[in-house]
Formats: sequence, C-alpha cells, structure tokens
Amino acid sequence: MKTFEPVFALAWKDWTLFRRQPFLVMVSVIMPLVFIFFYAIIVPTSSTNGVVVALESEAAEAQAFVTVLETIRSQEAVYYRVETTDPIRARQIFEARRAFGLIVIPADFATRLKNGEALVELHIHNINADYSKNLRLRLDYAVREFSQQIGAPTVAVQETPWLTHDPKMQDYISTSLLLFACLYSAMLNTGLQVAGEWNDRTVKSLLLAPVSRWAIVAGKMLAGLGQSLLSVGLVVLVLLTAFHFRPVGSGWAMAGIVAVVMLLGAGLGAMVGVASKNTLAVTSGLIAASILIFLISGNEDSVRGLAWSGPIVALWHVSRALPTTYAFLAARAIFLTGNPAHLAFDLSITLISALLSVAGAAFLLRRAYSHLPGGQ
Repeated sequence: MKTFEPVFALAWKDWTLFRRQPFLVMVSVIMPLVFIFFYAIIVPTSSTNGVVVALESEAAEAQAFVTVLETIRSQEAVYYRVETTDPIRARQIFEARRAFGLIVIPADFATRLKNGEALVELHIHNINADYSKNLRLRLDYAVREFSQQIGAPTVAVQETPWLTHDPKMQDYISTSLLLFACLYSAMLNTGLQVAGEWNDRTVKSLLLAPVSRWAIVAGKMLAGLGQSLLSVGLVVLVLLTAFHFRPVGSGWAMAGIVAVVMLLGAGLGAMVGVASKNTLAVTSGLIAASILIFLISGNEDSVRGLAWSGPIVALWHVSRALPTTYAFLAARAIFLTGNPAHLAFDLSITLISALLSVAGAAFLLRRAYSHLPGGQ
C-alpha cells in the first residue's frame, strides 16, 4: 500500500488545487456541453423540413396515398411533415420557397391507377443535395408501401437488416459526444495538472522527490481522471435527459470502453503537459486536438462513405491510423448494437495506445529532470 501513497498524495494535492480554480472547472465542463448544444441545433430530426401536397384528386385511392405519406416514419420521426393538402395553397407555399418539396397527386390518379399507370409528381427546391436525396428516397418508399397496401406491388423488395432496428441518429451522435467528453476532459485536466507544475514553479521539488517518474505520472493521471468524472457525469445526464440517449449494450462493456478512453486521454494529456510546460499552450492545443479527434475519429464511418476520390481518401486513411478511431468504433458497436464482435480488437488498440502514452509521459518527465529551466 505504501507504494501507492505518493500517487494518492499527489492526486489529492491536485484535486485541492482544482477546487480552488473555478476557471479549470469551467474549461473542463463547459466545452463538452457546448458541443452537445451545437449538435442539438444542427442535427434535426427527419421531419424538421415540411413538404406540401397538392391533392387534386378526390378519389379514395388518392386520400389513401396521402395517408401513407403522413404515416411512414423512421425510428425517430415521420418521414414527411405534410403542411397542407390544398392544391392552391400548396403551390403558393412551394413557389414562395417556404417548403423544400411539393408532391402533386393529379386529378386522374385513381383512373390511371386502375391501368397500372398512376403518376405522382415531385417538385423540389434542390438547394441542398442531402434534402433532395431524402425527398426522392422517401417518396419512392411511400409508393412502394402504397402499392403493397392495394395488393398490386410494382416491385417486390425483400429486406434483410443486420440489426433488429435502425439506431436513432440522436443515439449515434450521443455516443460520439460521450466519447468526446471522456477524451477531452481527461486530456485537458491531466495536461493542465502536469504543465501547472512548471507554471507554479514547483516542478523542481516534484522531480527531486524520492519517488519514481511512474508514480508522478500515475498521480497526475489519477487527479485528471477524478476531475474528469464531473464533466463526463454531467454529459451523461444531459444526453439521457435532453437527447433521450438509450444505449442497448452491456453496462460492463460500456464502462470498460469509457475507462480505457479516459486512460488514453489522460496519458496523451500528460505527454502534452510535459512537452509544453505551459498551461495556456496546453489549454489551446488540447482543445484544438480534441475537436480534431472528434471530427476525424468520431466521423470515420461518414468519411469512409465519401472516400472514393480526392483528399477525402487521405483523410480516411489518417482516421484509420489514429487509435482514437477504434475507441469510437468500439463504443458504437456496444452502445448502439450490443454486438461485441470486434470489441476485443478495438479495445486492444486503444489500451495499448493508452499504455504507450503513459510510458511516453514518464520518459519525458525523466528527460525534464536534466532540462529544468533557469530559476527552477
């Protein structure tokens, strides 16, 4: 137990200093919450942008098709938020560009349906390729659903999904935000605690203390991880209440991923803190680094879908080379699907990287002993 006494003593000292510096608490906690607020704004549900329907036919078949449009939905929301079915008003709204899409059900819809030649028109303000794609795909799906309901499908589609349900976009984003909070908080808190020894001019006493460099790194990391729990806990609370985040995997597996990711973040933060020796540089550098990690590693699968040519291919290769990417992949597999197929591989890469970062911090501390600046 005496072996760990220096570790706990150093961690306790850093926790005491942390409580006395509200700025550190704010920097540690606010940034993840800002990201959550940001994504709450830019990640709308699929029904945010409404469409208008010009229902020019009074036939029951036409009304049945409108019902299909209004009721088909994803896991999160209805596919179409139909604002009006009045033909005149629908065209006025669309021409005024207050709706992205106009669906026209012609007057002869029922007659042509009997002959297998029914026509539905789609008019779109295709200012955004993603919205345009969604409008087209959802209308195709509505036509298929309607055809199956009337017993005369034009095309039979047999779907074999990998998962029993489609994970919600909010859960997908929530998983990334949680991992970001773990990495960011652990990196920043540990980095600031290490660099603070130089800023407070106490590093000489620390390095001359009769303890190993490993004990110093462990104490700093323990302090950083303890301080990060406040931020991560608050992020989890916000995700559960505001985002309605409902992970489906094993609680132990999820806790293991969070622990390993925070360990990796603390190791990286310790390395940066020793290398920089300046709290301001550590703060700005780690904030920028954590955001880049989130954008590259946290969106690897999205980048993969675009990596067919150009610079995006190189960016995807960069994301696959980063150990943090495998942490995000493991988290999504467990939090969203409960499928641990690649968990051992992904966690192994993350854990090995965490241990290497801790070893790197210890090595840099050993070098720092013989390179103390003047006055230290």
